[in-house]
Amino acid sequence: MKVLITGGYGFIGSHVADRFYKEGHEVYIIDNLSTGKAENVEVKHKFYKLGIEDKKCEEIFKVNKFHVVINLAAQVDVNMSLKNPRLDAQVNIMGLVNMLELSAKYGVKKFIFASSAAVYGDNETLPLTEKSKISPISPYGISKLIGEYYCIKWNEIYGLNTIAFRFSNVYGPRQGVKGEAGVVSIFLKKLMKGDKLTVFGDGEQTRDYIYVEDVVDGIYKSTMVSNISGVYNLSTNTEKSLNDLLEVLKSLESIEEILYGEKRKGDILHSRLDNTRVKKDLNWRNIYSLEEGLSKTYEWYRQNCKLNHMDTSKEVKGKNKKKRFNRLMRILLPYAENILIFIILFYMCLKGIGTSPLNNDLYTFSSIIYIGLMGILYGKKQSSISIFLSIILYVFGYLRVGGDIIVLFYEPKHLIIIAIYVLIGTTTGYVLDKKNRVLDFKDLEIEALKEKYSFLYEIYGETRELKDEFEKQIINSKDSFGKIYSIVEQLKYLQKEKVYSGCVGVIESIMETDEVGVYTASHKGEFLRLKAKSRKNNLKISNSIDLGNLTEIKNMIEKKEIFINNNLNPNLPIMAAPIVKDNRVFGIIAIYKVKFEKLTLYYENLFKILTGLISDSLSMAYVHEQSIMSEKYIEDTFILKTNEFESVLETIKQKYEKFNMDYLLLKINTLEPYKKISGKLKPIIRADDYIGLGKDNKLYLLLTNAKVKDMDIISHKLKRKGIHVSLVQGGQYVE
Repeated sequence: MKVLITGGYGFIGSHVADRFYKEGHEVYIIDNLSTGKAENVEVKHKFYKLGIEDKKCEEIFKVNKFHVVINLAAQVDVNMSLKNPRLDAQVNIMGLVNMLELSAKYGVKKFIFASSAAVYGDNETLPLTEKSKISPISPYGISKLIGEYYCIKWNEIYGLNTIAFRFSNVYGPRQGVKGEAGVVSIFLKKLMKGDKLTVFGDGEQTRDYIYVEDVVDGIYKSTMVSNISGVYNLSTNTEKSLNDLLEVLKSLESIEEILYGEKRKGDILHSRLDNTRVKKDLNWRNIYSLEEGLSKTYEWYRQNCKLNHMDTSKEVKGKNKKKRFNRLMRILLPYAENILIFIILFYMCLKGIGTSPLNNDLYTFSSIIYIGLMGILYGKKQSSISIFLSIILYVFGYLRVGGDIIVLFYEPKHLIIIAIYVLIGTTTGYVLDKKNRVLDFKDLEIEALKEKYSFLYEIYGETRELKDEFEKQIINSKDSFGKIYSIVEQLKYLQKEKVYSGCVGVIESIMETDEVGVYTASHKGEFLRLKAKSRKNNLKISNSIDLGNLTEIKNMIEKKEIFINNNLNPNLPIMAAPIVKDNRVFGIIAIYKVKFEKLTLYYENLFKILTGLISDSLSMAYVHEQSIMSEKYIEDTFILKTNEFESVLETIKQKYEKFNMDYLLLKINTLEPYKKISGKLKPIIRADDYIGLGKDNKLYLLLTNAKVKDMDIISHKLKRKGIHVSLVQGGQYVE
């Protein structure tokens, strides 16, 4: 199931993402990272950095056919909603409408909206049920109430299955300090920093605190029930005061001082939400008490906050200081350059005392260059300053050589030079400012186009991945179901050794892996012995598995279910499945290496189907073997007749050549009746070993998955039973 979580990097959203991934669903997240953190979600997911009100969200819905949308993205700070109600409405209302519209348009099966107890306002009739009087006292509460109404109407008009959960005060790991429900995180962060705790009022005000995992469980269960919709309280239906909260915190961490201040205006005194309806319809129960929840939350803050708080603030302060310095330098640099050039011109003027700057073409030209340069480089602002300074300098130079200020303004040549200064300065400044405005506008356009291109390219890449995946599954891929049938033809043998040999290649081909092991169970079911494996040269897997040491594999066999190594235990296969015949496990298939991107629900289902096919083939082989016992074995013995033994030996040789599976061929030198030899050997050889009559009419013992270095141990074990053997040279059968 594809699940889209808006605000998935936030406090509640990150926990929801964890739960749905663990339940085997595909997780997609939309978050603008205004308050959420990417490190909150470590499970596999697809992320889009967008606001939920963004029109580009439609491209995401087009590419991914979501089954469930969980809308947790919101502006959750009550105080912020009072300061900036426009922003609150933009995110909480317009963003929600965008998600509802896209969900209805693209066939979403269920839409879940995170509402709040803030819709009740200051209602003193406790506990508050879904039918209690609604009177929000903040823009945040108003926007949540409007959101509920939108959800109800979208269900009525468009048939979109919608559920709105009114959360009570949610707390838990990863919670920030913003929003009305942040009292727990505010206290814990202050505790971690060693600050004093401040309580507004006498501490007897109560809230209905609910642990985040209980909220997540309610959300998850609502997606599993198809016939419910409407508004639900999600709470514990219990009141706990701030003083109760502080008592629990005192048991976890010593609190030096608690400051009690005046009650804040507008604070609700008591709050408790009735959860009867959600318990009945979803069969949901809150699991965590306040003590248990606070203990888990405290532990998370202890491990994370003390480590991260510290140097983060110093680092942020350092970065902000550097940014402020760079910004100040960008502002002051043009003024500094302007003044520097003016000082140079002033110096030239002083050095030229006794010579009027009016007759000094070089001086006038230098001033014009100065004004033009400032206008070209920095625009009208700096060119205006340079015009003013140049005129002052011109007047100063004129007066220094004995000129009269009144005459200055009556002689046309002076006014012409001043007019030239003004004309050049204003013209160059205006041209540059206009050019900068055009460039800024173009930069904004380019930035918007780049952002759009980047987003569309990401969507394009995802579309290509989906297209390739579907092409592989539908047309001619190794893991298409049509291809499975043709490959499984390799398993249609009535000899179990050939089935074991063939199944390794089938698993490698379909599951796209090169590390496979097939094990058979011992008579008593205490051990698993390697029957076939991949040919990979450096493959290191156990020849024998003691089930007493690997409880995970033992549990898998007892439950007859597929095993996934979620904890990535290096001593266990990545995936394993039992081979079942007549409700009895007689072996397992183990995969030791899988590409990370292959670890999907589809891949798991593919493995289940493949294991079932192999189990069926082996069952037929075992049934066939039982039905021809008299034809295969010498009467009253477990000794294979010559033709049957030759066939088994040939299959074992092929396994050696193909998969490098070792074997030993031993000649039995004991001259005793067949029945007696068979009786001696049966209790001590494994189920996968064979006794057979060779072409030379001599008895042979064929030991699978055995090496020459084990010969001394094997020979000694057989001698104790009165059986003498010799190794056939090179493991080759000799007539």
